[in-house]
Amino acid sequence: MTDMYTVICMQTNRVGIDHRKDIRKANLDRTLEIFGYGPLRLSFREYAPLKLVVLPEVFMQGWNDNPAPYANIFTKVAKDMAIRIPGEETELLAEQARKYKTYIAGSAHEVIPEISTEFAFNSAFIIDPKGEVIYKRHKYCPYLPYSGRDDVSPHDVWDKYMEVMDGKYGRKKGDTLSCLFPVIETDIGKLGYLICNEAFYPEHSRALGLQGCEVMIRSSGVAEPDGSPPQQLWEISNRAHAAFNTMYVVACAPGNLYVKGNPNNSYPGHSMVVDFHGAIIQEAPYPGETVTAAQINIEAVRRRRTDPRQNWLTQLRTEGLKDMYNKPIYPINMYKDQLPTDQAARSRAQPIKRFLEERIFIAPRGDAG
Repeated sequence: MTDMYTVICMQTNRVGIDHRKDIRKANLDRTLEIFGYGPLRLSFREYAPLKLVVLPEVFMQGWNDNPAPYANIFTKVAKDMAIRIPGEETELLAEQARKYKTYIAGSAHEVIPEISTEFAFNSAFIIDPKGEVIYKRHKYCPYLPYSGRDDVSPHDVWDKYMEVMDGKYGRKKGDTLSCLFPVIETDIGKLGYLICNEAFYPEHSRALGLQGCEVMIRSSGVAEPDGSPPQQLWEISNRAHAAFNTMYVVACAPGNLYVKGNPNNSYPGHSMVVDFHGAIIQEAPYPGETVTAAQINIEAVRRRRTDPRQNWLTQLRTEGLKDMYNKPIYPINMYKDQLPTDQAARSRAQPIKRFLEERIFIAPRGDAG
């Protein structure tokens, strides 16, 4: 067990590709080119050896709003952009994992043929120092406003997803919570993973925390103005997850996104590492390509969790909360019997009208009556 180690955030730029054959030239070769910078310059071999490298959300493929030559973006991503995990791209990262004896974490558009080849998932993955993909989970709450360019959720294909993924890649067999929010025990601590928009739901990090997650990885892409002052939703959410669940948060933001119609600095960067009290212990508070590092002390978080003072996880009084989600909100199995084609359908599925009718939400004056 490694009590103290270095974690690195690689805040890489991303080019929005049209086809997976462009992954290496557009993005991955540059990632591999600068990979050695962190191990050689930012880690401490004896005091805190490098043990974890985190990459941004969809760092290999970026985003693409253009569905051509297909009718919709879901098909475009699945047919032309998505990869298999493990596969040839992750094997290139596995070579670095073996070389530097480190875990590597990242996110990519992935097709799971056992579920469908007609749509993809936004997949978080962890490669161990032996080069094996030991962990995968899939974005549970995609970001809906961008015309559906984000991928399908496990919730959209619930029945099939549970059947295929049960017990795999860090999941406990027959455990729903673990299937959707797996936590894996490793020699550098218990690791969990959230992707971007997922971390704006406190339930998601709590799902990891209640399974003992000690280091929560977050690969994200919070765009302007949400990521910068005065809103600072990126920082606020990272620090809140860490403090409320008594765990480290390693939050790797992307650099610039180069895609047609996008300003170079539409993403403000700001990769950070937050300790289990919610304090930022390292950050790169600027946009663009960079690499930064911090030290993780697993023994310290374990000692802190045995102290009853401000021990939020063990003070939960769950009986008063258990009925909060008895009534479904967002529709389940949305794509069980149909393929996702209407990009706006996911936004329309939100039960805003019901919330207004039940006076959970109060209608603004202009919409009253």
